[in-house]
Amino acid sequence: MTTSSVTLENMLEAREKRAARQRALLEMHGLPLICLTMNIAGEKKRSGLIDFTFYEGVRRVLRMGEPVFFEVVRAKTGMEGYFVFSSEAAFLKRLCVEAEERDEIGRLFDLDVLGADGNKLSRNAPRRCLLCQDDAAACARSRAHGLEAVEKKTNELLRSFAARAHAYAACGALLNEVWTTPKPGLVDRNNCGAHSDMTVTTFELSANALASYFKFCFETGAAEAGKPASRMIARLRKRGILAEKEMLLSTGNVNTHKGMVYTLGLLLAGRGIALAAGGDFFAHASALAKNDLPEEFRRAAQTPLTHGEHVYARFGVKGIRGEAENGFLSARRACAQLKFYEARGHSQNDAGVLTLLQTMSELQDTNLLHRGGHAGLAYAQHRAREINCLPESERISAALRLDADFIARNLSPGGSADILATAYFLKALEELELAGEENDR
Repeated sequence: MTTSSVTLENMLEAREKRAARQRALLEMHGLPLICLTMNIAGEKKRSGLIDFTFYEGVRRVLRMGEPVFFEVVRAKTGMEGYFVFSSEAAFLKRLCVEAEERDEIGRLFDLDVLGADGNKLSRNAPRRCLLCQDDAAACARSRAHGLEAVEKKTNELLRSFAARAHAYAACGALLNEVWTTPKPGLVDRNNCGAHSDMTVTTFELSANALASYFKFCFETGAAEAGKPASRMIARLRKRGILAEKEMLLSTGNVNTHKGMVYTLGLLLAGRGIALAAGGDFFAHASALAKNDLPEEFRRAAQTPLTHGEHVYARFGVKGIRGEAENGFLSARRACAQLKFYEARGHSQNDAGVLTLLQTMSELQDTNLLHRGGHAGLAYAQHRAREINCLPESERISAALRLDADFIARNLSPGGSADILATAYFLKALEELELAGEENDR
């Protein structure tokens, strides 16, 4: 979204509408009410980063219990959340104060609690200032720090929180992929697939080692939004080389996630740009990739350095670079399939297996091309399509049988596994902003 400035008149009008909505909900339900808004100084009350952080406040309130009523209002003057609970108001106030004081980002949440009688409950102790830890209200009245300093600190908190949340989602996606079982020819909880140097533990160590890199990628996108793409991609590439070394150090020199260093690095940077400056994060990530892809493809055709580049030089299949060039379409389709299968009642694990099989049937998987050539790729796609024609209830056991076949043939659909991991990441991002019913004002 794009940011916009609000006036004092806008804020006063919003306050009246908020009070009217609170009265209506109290009259309707006759139960205590929590109203969530954001403490954002200055004229700009909405941005991608502010809205993203607001949903963390929503999650904190929802963890307090099952609300009788819940809605989010997207107002120009700031996001608003309304929650009606059957719990005692005093109990809810204690939980809200804890949510506000738990960490620095909590201090950007304003959680008002109104009893069933409409009276607003007060804190036992005043809120602390973001900058000096003194009484926030006193600092605001005296203008002790100045608006610029408060805005700077707020933006730092927003970026840091969002970067940690996105890095956690990226690491979680890598773990969800390796834990998904059974995956034909791939490392999973059953076996090591068609690999002799990797285990689930190897992948777990690798995912944890990449956390700081993922955080860096998001922060770089958010901090440098609007600056030349060539400058950003140079910073990402330099940090990515270090991340690969960190990965290899953690795994005993086993290449577990080289492709995901590239893919998730781009997506995280694109996401940072989008939340800081607006726009579509897939488009931002793809634009970053395209900045030097023509030169990279020319070099790979002449002097291939990796398995993927050898496949490109031999077969012309672009692999993960082609996925980035095309806006990550395969991963976006896989994310939609994950949600489709989960909506049909499948567990996350089984939805992942079914999605992997669908991806295998369609993707020009460079790892299969590397190991088995065109014949190996065609065989894997054919077998996946056969399984996809079975009833969903029979596909998991069929995938288990295919695993033994792929191990015997030394086939490993690593490109498809990367698409699945990326799909898990995209799904996690959607869930970070899941807020139920929303209304515009």
